Amino acid sequence: MVTQFRTFGWTNGIIIDRRLDMLITWKVRWEQKVLKKSFSALIFSLLVITHPSLLRADMSEPLDNRLTQTIVKQLFPGATRHSKAAGDPPVVAVFIKNEKVGYLFSTHETVRPAGYSGNSFDIIVALGTDGVIRGHELLEEHEPLISDGMIGPKKFELFLNGLNGTHVTTSVSRGKTNLISNPRSEDEQKRIDAVSGATISALSMRTAIINSALKVGYITKIITKTLQPLTLDSYSYTEKTWPELVADGSIGVLELTYGELRSKFGSQSPSENIPLGSVKNDNDIFVKLYVGLATIPSIGRNLFGVRAHRRFIENSREGEQQLFIGSEGPYSWIPPNPFLVPLFDLIKIRQGDITLPVLPENFYRARRLAIADYPALHNAGRVRVPPEMRLNPLKKWSVELRISENDSEKSDTTTIDVVLPYRIPRQHVLGSDLALEEADLKTPNYVFFGLFRESMLNDWQLRWVEKQWSIVALLALLSAVTTVILCHDTLCRYRRAYRVTRIMLLSVTLVWLGWVAGTQLSILNIMNYLTLLVKDLDWKSVLFEPLMVILSIYVVATLVLWGRGVFCGWLCPFGSLQELLNNLARVIKLPQIQINQSIQERLWSIKYILAIAILGVTFYSAELAGNFAEIEPFKTAITLKFDRAWPYIAYAGILLICGLFVERFFCRFLCPLGGILSLGGRPHVLNWLKRRYECGNPCQICSVSCPVGAINRSGTINMNECLQCLDCQLDYSDDQRCPALISSR
Repeated sequence: MVTQFRTFGWTNGIIIDRRLDMLITWKVRWEQKVLKKSFSALIFSLLVITHPSLLRADMSEPLDNRLTQTIVKQLFPGATRHSKAAGDPPVVAVFIKNEKVGYLFSTHETVRPAGYSGNSFDIIVALGTDGVIRGHELLEEHEPLISDGMIGPKKFELFLNGLNGTHVTTSVSRGKTNLISNPRSEDEQKRIDAVSGATISALSMRTAIINSALKVGYITKIITKTLQPLTLDSYSYTEKTWPELVADGSIGVLELTYGELRSKFGSQSPSENIPLGSVKNDNDIFVKLYVGLATIPSIGRNLFGVRAHRRFIENSREGEQQLFIGSEGPYSWIPPNPFLVPLFDLIKIRQGDITLPVLPENFYRARRLAIADYPALHNAGRVRVPPEMRLNPLKKWSVELRISENDSEKSDTTTIDVVLPYRIPRQHVLGSDLALEEADLKTPNYVFFGLFRESMLNDWQLRWVEKQWSIVALLALLSAVTTVILCHDTLCRYRRAYRVTRIMLLSVTLVWLGWVAGTQLSILNIMNYLTLLVKDLDWKSVLFEPLMVILSIYVVATLVLWGRGVFCGWLCPFGSLQELLNNLARVIKLPQIQINQSIQERLWSIKYILAIAILGVTFYSAELAGNFAEIEPFKTAITLKFDRAWPYIAYAGILLICGLFVERFFCRFLCPLGGILSLGGRPHVLNWLKRRYECGNPCQICSVSCPVGAINRSGTINMNECLQCLDCQLDYSDDQRCPALISSR
């Protein structure tokens, strides 16, 4: 029994120990799990703080999931609630208390936009019930050029914010989006310059915002009719004084003095029959008539006040117009009992051959006005012109006063009509420049050296007009390079003249083409062209970069004729920077490393591998390909002029340092753009670099002096690697270096 007891106790002890071990193990595991969760939560919190976009839902998810309360409050301050997304495309209504103030929607569902990479992007757009674009929030994009290192979201915000506060209809006329309404506007120019280098992405986003706002505007009945070429600006309001309205033509003025009245009656009636007394001085005012179109807020609201203007506009029928007519001086055109007469017989409105009477039921007398500095008006009022009278406010119309002589004894009393013509000023009319010019509201402006009428150009053509002098400069540079290539046989006979010419052209390429004009051809451009070609997208987006278009066309032409060397050797800003720095290194006697031919041939293959890899990834993910394209230091050294994060600057600096000892180090071994151009330039037409029978057998002068090692020991030139610097042609034409010429001499 004792043994059994002890055994039993020992066994229980083991069981208890095992249970304790299990409890301890569970505790440890639980603590580790808690620590892992805490650590994960900490990491996630840090990521959220540094990258708030991680909290946002993917654009493939429903709009309700992506539209957070923070975004709603940001786009509609003071919003108290918003509805669920409904409709196709989904639209969210926003309320302040019980009043609907606007709508929220996404460009992704509304218009399915395509940017530089061909992928859609998710921009939440806020549209007020008054048709005004209130703002936007960029949630998701896959554009390879938008990053903190390249263009940066802040610069895109500067560009896209140009739409905020504008009515949706002001950005459209004749179905065309006016992205660059005034290419000479300073603010617009700043916005365009801010996204230089990523213009295609920026314009695609701006177009998507406008088109989606238009679509929702029609769906929600904010836009209730088809847009006309010209419409009155019934949306905007600018506070002005009476003198300012008179000065800008918003209020038309006609002044008639007693002297002028006597001259009008002089040949028809004795002076004593002049109305209201003939004893007045000639300079005294008989009547000073004022006329304005009060329908427009910037006129009517200033004259009558915000409440009165809102009241009579809300009570107006479609097509109805409100006119302001007032006058100074003793002459009264309002009848003594205006509501006891069938019509006002001393005043009428005329448009063309149509006479519009002023009826008592359409007249509302104004004892005083809300505007500052208005004159002492003897007669003033608002005249309602119902739609059945068909007054077109966009065309010329006039107000006519009838003045009769005082002689009541004559059966045929002499009368004269005083006419005040009126045309709504251009600043109160919305429409394209072409429509304004056709309506004689604007003088045509001829641009691009007077060759084209500006109003007949579309958006990308206006961009070319803006860059006209840069285009001229680029054409001059291309002409100079082409002249050197065509006339190299003559130029290379004069070594010093050639050296000066080459250094000058390389300097212009680096400083003006690269740093000033920002035109650095990159493999990103090749990726973009292939994407547009394969996905059959709109090529007009490319045309917004005129210098890049012209340079690309020139590069294609020279590839067909001479191969890759014309661009790589003469027109690549980064290549020019490398060569100029290497020239400086030679001046200060830095040693130059000559790479063995067999090693060099292996290193050449790197750029081809990189080029094929990047292009292959492009069809899988343009965003990933854009990251791989960072192998090119062009953005850092040229486009951003070294204004970038330090890792990018360090990388570009290392390549440039290597280029001090190995000329054109990056161009020769790493440049994926050079690899693409080399492959594209293989079937070139002209083999124009001259060689002799003695070249390579036995003479090796050219192969030794070639800065990029493109001449084989046999004397043949590898045109796939040749940068066409023409150094070999200098030796070929030099009777002091070329053994064949020395022998002949």
